[in-house]
Amino acid sequence: MRPVIGVGMVGYAFMGRAHSQAWRSVDAFFDLPLRPSMVAVAGRSAEATAQAAEKLGWAGAETDWKRLLDRDDVQIVDICSPGDSHAEIAVAALAAGKHVICEKPLANTVAEAEAMAAAAKEAAARGVRSMVGFNYRGLGYEHAFVHETKDFLEAIAAGTDPTPSFEDGLRVQRVLAAVEQSAAEDSRFITVEGS
Repeated sequence: MRPVIGVGMVGYAFMGRAHSQAWRSVDAFFDLPLRPSMVAVAGRSAEATAQAAEKLGWAGAETDWKRLLDRDDVQIVDICSPGDSHAEIAVAALAAGKHVICEKPLANTVAEAEAMAAAAKEAAARGVRSMVGFNYRGLGYEHAFVHETKDFLEAIAAGTDPTPSFEDGLRVQRVLAAVEQSAAEDSRFITVEGS
C-alpha cells in the first residue's frame, strides 16, 4: 500500500479549480509513489469555501489558511490565492514543515521572491520541498498541472528538489522587475540583477 500524503489548498477560484482537477486526477494518470488525499481547501468565506470544497472534491474547508499549517493530516500546501498573499503563506508553510507548491507568479516583488527562495532553501535542508506551478499555456491548465503534481509528488518521495524551484521563480521575478523598470524608463535597457 502506497503512503498517503495530505494536501491543503489555499484559494478556490479559477486556478484553484484547475489545481483541484489535477489533484483529483493525478493518481489515475500515473503510477505514483505517494497517493494524494484532498484534505481541505482554505478561503475567507465559510459558506463559499464549503461550497467550493464540495464542488471541487475536498474533504474539508477552512476559513483561515493558517489552520492548514496546524493540521497533522496536511503535508502539502498548494497556494492558488492572489499573488499578494503568496510570500506570507509560502514562508509560513515551509517553516511549519509543509511541502509547498505555489502558482505563478511566485511573488509580487523581487524582495518577496527572495524571501520565499531563502525559506525554500532552509526548508530543503530539512527535507521539505517546494515548487512553482508554471502551467504550460495551450495544453489546458488542468492537463499541465497534472504533470506538475506528478513531478512534485515524485520529488517528495525521492527526497529530490523539484523543478521549477522557488529559485527559478525568483529568476523570473527579477526579469519581470527589469521589464517593468525598462518600461518606466522609456524602454531603456535594464540589466537583470542576480541572474
